[in-house]
Amino acid sequence: MKKFVALALVLALVLTGTAFAGVKTKIGLITMDQMDVHWVRLRNAAQAKVDELNKAGNEIEMVWLAPETKDNQQQIEKIQNAVADNVNYIIIACNDGTSANRALQEALDAGIKIIYVDAPATLKASATYATDNFAGGKQIGEYLKALFDKDGVTEGTIGIVDAQAGVQSCQDRYDGFASVFKDTKFVLGERQFSDGDNSKAQELANTMINNGVIALYGTNDGATVGSAAATRDAANNGVKIYCVGWDKSDSNIAYVENGALLAFAAQNPNIMGEKAIEAVVELENGKDLGGVTVDTGVSTVTKENVAQFK
Repeated sequence: MKKFVALALVLALVLTGTAFAGVKTKIGLITMDQMDVHWVRLRNAAQAKVDELNKAGNEIEMVWLAPETKDNQQQIEKIQNAVADNVNYIIIACNDGTSANRALQEALDAGIKIIYVDAPATLKASATYATDNFAGGKQIGEYLKALFDKDGVTEGTIGIVDAQAGVQSCQDRYDGFASVFKDTKFVLGERQFSDGDNSKAQELANTMINNGVIALYGTNDGATVGSAAATRDAANNGVKIYCVGWDKSDSNIAYVENGALLAFAAQNPNIMGEKAIEAVVELENGKDLGGVTVDTGVSTVTKENVAQFK
């Protein structure tokens, strides 16, 4: 009978995935900033998973150490703060592929395990849970190109409203998008950096519209919200602008519903946050994740399917 109970307990643990009890550890979560709704969603999902696991008998502490804005030096300081705070794990979305490598290596040397979410560095980590940003950029570019084809539009300039210079995820989104329009008569305008600020992005987009672009592409939530606002205002003045972009937020959903934003690429930050915490538990229980990289997926959100994302 005792053997049966023990076997049943083991099976229950297997079936519930990460419902292990007895894990005691400390995690530092370092995103690119704290203001972007994408990072808030990731943090909330990670914290919800931590709370769930702690109710099952674990003792997991997670601290959110993100800088206020995207800045390489500030992110490096947050890594150093996490090391000084004696965390056992750092879950991080890196601003770019190399700037944080030295600080991350110092964390590894101190015995801290690294897990990447959304945007990895080139330094090897225990696991990565991220969007394939190039593929996502290509996906949203192909959607826009299909709209051009449908409407008989064969040439014109597409304005690029970017976030911050040097952010690898945005670079990949631009590269994927640009690949769609290679060898066409469409021209991509010079990338304009909004720092992810809605108002600044709107100002940049307004200038582009005044200079004759036929479309706008925003590479993150703030850039897209600002671009959609400018597109709405242009439409009120009788000017049609095609607008697409990135990231699920209440604002972008509303702009899709009213037609100012034709589509946006929706990531799955909740999956990134949940999977990263589950990875911590697996590592604590002795599993070697082997540096696995998991693509957490992208959906193209349009007026036809936006209700599913509310």
